[in-house]
Amino acid sequence: MKGIGPGLLLGGWAGMVILAGGILSSYHVPFRTPGESISQLAHSPARGRWHAIHVLSGSCGCSQRVMQHLLARRPMDGVVEEIVIVDGQEPYLPGSAELLTRLAKEGFAVNHIEAASLPPAAGLRGVPLLVLAGPEGSVRYSGGYGGNGDQDAVLLREIEAGHEIKPLAVVGCAVGSRLRRSADPFHLKY
Repeated sequence: MKGIGPGLLLGGWAGMVILAGGILSSYHVPFRTPGESISQLAHSPARGRWHAIHVLSGSCGCSQRVMQHLLARRPMDGVVEEIVIVDGQEPYLPGSAELLTRLAKEGFAVNHIEAASLPPAAGLRGVPLLVLAGPEGSVRYSGGYGGNGDQDAVLLREIEAGHEIKPLAVVGCAVGSRLRRSADPFHLKY
């Protein structure tokens, strides 16, 4: 009986690398940033003031990290801050409901929207998503929060100072069952 050849070993190694990479990347998927119409998800009026819209999900661990950051930071002065929770068929992670209750008590407006009723024009693909709109109502930033989920205040200060900001990647969880199937066809995460 002959030993295992180098081709078979290399093929086995490549298969394992692809499988491991697929598993690891399915937990933090980068999503395309939505366009200007994402501001349609807002419920709170913010005329004449900066508006921070935090689009999150109770079933997303990355969204939970943003919720914890918002609680630690507290609402920003002079900014209307709204949390839009995208509710789908997935159950909330343990602790999400309590975090949302605490956020509402701290003064954040918390609104819910069903994933199935998301307007297609909004272009929402994944959460957590940060949208910053200027006092005139135009979207000045639409993107991610950074690796630790805590760059929102820094991004707002940079934009207020007139700096051009390249959006950070939206890295987190897919929104809606169709997008979840395409992002994770092997059901490793969803």
